Amino acid sequence: MRRLRLVAVLLAGLLVATACEPVSHVVEPDAWQFEGFTVYSHVPDDPVGIVYVFHGTGGSAEFGNKVETIDQLNELVERGYGWVSTESTERTGNKRWDVFDPSLTTNPDLSRLARLHARLVDDTGIEPETPIFGIGMSNGARMVTLFGQVFANEGYPVAAVAPFMGEAAPLVNLTGGLTVPAFWVIAENDTVVDNDAIRADQRANAATGATSVIAVKREEALTSLRFLRIPAIDQGESEAIRDALVATGAWDTSGTRLVEIDDIPGALAGLAVPASFGASDSDVRSQIQAMLALHQFVGAFRHALADFFDAQL
Repeated sequence: MRRLRLVAVLLAGLLVATACEPVSHVVEPDAWQFEGFTVYSHVPDDPVGIVYVFHGTGGSAEFGNKVETIDQLNELVERGYGWVSTESTERTGNKRWDVFDPSLTTNPDLSRLARLHARLVDDTGIEPETPIFGIGMSNGARMVTLFGQVFANEGYPVAAVAPFMGEAAPLVNLTGGLTVPAFWVIAENDTVVDNDAIRADQRANAATGATSVIAVKREEALTSLRFLRIPAIDQGESEAIRDALVATGAWDTSGTRLVEIDDIPGALAGLAVPASFGASDSDVRSQIQAMLALHQFVGAFRHALADFFDAQL
């Protein structure tokens, strides 16, 4: 019965809702500094759980304010969860999390996260026994597995993690594997990571006895509705973006992709979003990557992931 329920949860997440409403925070997060690093957070008075959010390479705490991340977080907020988005200690170079040191003492990211959690326990509705969850993208996927396993080993109430488009941290695999329940997400056209390696990590996770599922983001047809998810974009602008993409020759007028995935960067090389649209070029390109099922965080599984987290409470 439990297996059937998990399958139902996973299938529910594959039913992508029509993307025609602008996505913005249902509750505006607090913006603050902790030990010199930016933090965005929302913590209700009596949270059912607290979700830590981990950006990918080159990212920052702003990951928590991206359209697709907001879409996922909104579902969790509406179910009573709090969330926290901060950033890696490395703020130059690749801006990556340290995923190679499993120590709460010597890993600068893990140690600061432990102090940040203590601060939240002191100052918010989070209690020492409040369930801890994590969501991470790419390098953040590795980090969320390391964070989840190390914190669980240290006695923190880690309930589940969700690695998006990234493998488990190497030291997690070398020290018994991920034993924390996990909701893994891969994208079918991802050219950055090895999906087979991620599938192997998910199987290893399940083999420890942990509840573990994997979801696959599938490619979608090109439609102007996708760009209406960006709050600054209106109907006319979304249609103009769609028309500009068709004009590259990479899609036909029905929205079917005409070129190989590897040829997409070249086809989009000259694409630029007019400043008058009020949306950033990166916001639009993120929606294109999500549509193509490339290496991009997606909110497509927001209901299934929230159901999975709920099931671990």
